[in-house]
Amino acid sequence: MFQFSYKYNDHVVYLQNLADALGVPVINNTIWLPPPIGSGYIKVVVMANGLQVLINECTLNTDICFSREETTIAAYTIRFDQVRNMKKLTLEIGEDSLEEKNEFYSGAFLTNSLATLKYTTNAGLEDRCINIYFTEEWFNQFSGVKTNDYFFTQYLSLKTAAYTFEVLNIEYRELMEEIFFLQEDHPMYKTVLQNRVMLLLEKFLRSLYVKMTPSNSEKAIEEADIKKLMLAEAVLVNDLSTPPPSISDLAKIALMSETKLKASFKKLYGLNPYAYYQKTRMFKARLLITKRRFSVKETGRQLGFQNLSNFTIAYKKEFNTLPGKE
Repeated sequence: MFQFSYKYNDHVVYLQNLADALGVPVINNTIWLPPPIGSGYIKVVVMANGLQVLINECTLNTDICFSREETTIAAYTIRFDQVRNMKKLTLEIGEDSLEEKNEFYSGAFLTNSLATLKYTTNAGLEDRCINIYFTEEWFNQFSGVKTNDYFFTQYLSLKTAAYTFEVLNIEYRELMEEIFFLQEDHPMYKTVLQNRVMLLLEKFLRSLYVKMTPSNSEKAIEEADIKKLMLAEAVLVNDLSTPPPSISDLAKIALMSETKLKASFKKLYGLNPYAYYQKTRMFKARLLITKRRFSVKETGRQLGFQNLSNFTIAYKKEFNTLPGKE
């Protein structure tokens, strides 16, 4: 097992400390994992507005345990993760703990530096992560929300082991995919990256605000059901080149009735399962065409369309334009 203990610092300092522990160099604010630990990269980008973003796409070859100390000055991170091949992940934030055992995990959570953090996970895990770091001063200057406003006093300024969780729906996935697709040699790399990161931040904090507003009286989905629905969602969009699982199969995965699955899935993700699958597929199609410059025919085939006309019709229905015309 690889163990790494560190003090709560900004992402640039964190990356250098991790590189020293791994025995690898930092090149252009990027490190590559050594084979005994895993494969893939971890990089940090400092935005023009001062925001720091850590981005990684990694596969672990060993179990890991990371431990972070608390500080007396408040700073925050929002971590967006898309994980595969997870056997067990244990997250401890101060006195609170969260344990995940699903093979797939797609979620985001917010932590502050006033609490310790420790997470442990398994070899074989594949992780795509976008981790946003900001201070109270940065938030006050750029967000338009003061840290003494309602939801900051209720959550962000807590000195306990507070964390909040958000499932990654289509909008989150699309923004993350755009960030991972973006090439560093793109002439507008930092400008586009900053835009997408700010959209992620805005969406997360807006959702947090809604959850914590007293007038939001809608009955929440139980935590146990959210985890089951997350697994069903991950299986649903795991392979966009094949037909989606049946509602019956998804219900079995989520351990709930078909009626409850459809109602709960729509409440959590905003769409019924098949509409969600199709929209996800179309967003992936647009990325392949506009970012990777795949042909319409190649894109259709990658996404399981045997008939190019059907792909064109589906694309136009979603975006009101023909594929390749954007």
